[in-house]
Amino acid sequence: MDATADASLTLDLSRRFAAPPERVFDAWTTGMLGEWLAPGGAACRVVHLDPRIGGGFAVAMTMPDGREIEIAGTYREIDRPRRLVFTWVGNYNNKETVIALDFRPDGAGTMMTLHQTGFADLSLRDGYDKGWTGPGGSFDKLAAFLAKAGA
Repeated sequence: MDATADASLTLDLSRRFAAPPERVFDAWTTGMLGEWLAPGGAACRVVHLDPRIGGGFAVAMTMPDGREIEIAGTYREIDRPRRLVFTWVGNYNNKETVIALDFRPDGAGTMMTLHQTGFADLSLRDGYDKGWTGPGGSFDKLAAFLAKAGA
């Protein structure tokens, strides 16, 4: 596969959140994850959470169409509150992707960047893009959660 094709199978997203890096980082590594992680219309429950290098996480989601899916991963890098890297494997396709999150102070808030690699095809990548950034998606839910938690 050439470099152009490789680049097309990655997802690079940025979003500013009105909360300090520590709070945004912690939303990914504590039980709060279940309150916002699921894409729009879906619900999430944290099954297992061991945020240390080599530790793992598992969540169960009920999708809008009623499907139950499970997602699990292993933490590869933890540098609170700057960087978090982990694998992501869903039982719906058993394909592993790797998510790298960077958290940078931005005024009173945080600029979070997500870099996700390992997609088997463009449709899978585009589905994740929609889940993270679509209307009512995970990032919108995270922003609402952080606003509520900060009040």
